Amino acid sequence: MGRTIPTYRLHLESILNDWMDYRRALREKDREAFDRVISKARQHASAASYCAHMDPTILAILSVLLEMEKEKSIHMHMNAQNEMAKNVALADDVYDALQKEKRDGESFSDVIRRLAGRKPKLTELFGVLSDIPEDEFQRFRTAALSVDRPVPEELGWKKKRPK
Repeated sequence: MGRTIPTYRLHLESILNDWMDYRRALREKDREAFDRVISKARQHASAASYCAHMDPTILAILSVLLEMEKEKSIHMHMNAQNEMAKNVALADDVYDALQKEKRDGESFSDVIRRLAGRKPKLTELFGVLSDIPEDEFQRFRTAALSVDRPVPEELGWKKKRPK
């Protein structure tokens, strides 16, 4: 009978499982960085599958090094374009929202610059006070229509004292 050779992905998961004791010993911040490194190891599993004759640990490390080199290249390119470039971590939902706002030929920096500098249209403000209780809304409306004294004074809001 023939032998079944485990796939590289199975080898990789076994290697990564062996490294979990090391991960548990790390500080939380270092664990997050470690998890990013592990993710890099998985990104080239398909290419590593073609190298069944090589040590899977070497292939995992090679995958990590390849991703790190790509990030370094991107970072160097960004710095060459703009000395003030910064890396920013975004939640997935925020990234998706920015991606939807992005226009053809526009960088994420351009999108943020455009959105941060724009003033909302009056129609976008419609309904913004709809969740305020009626009595509070009426107090606000009365205060806004009273031009003889400031709104905070009309509403009875106290100014915060400087500390």
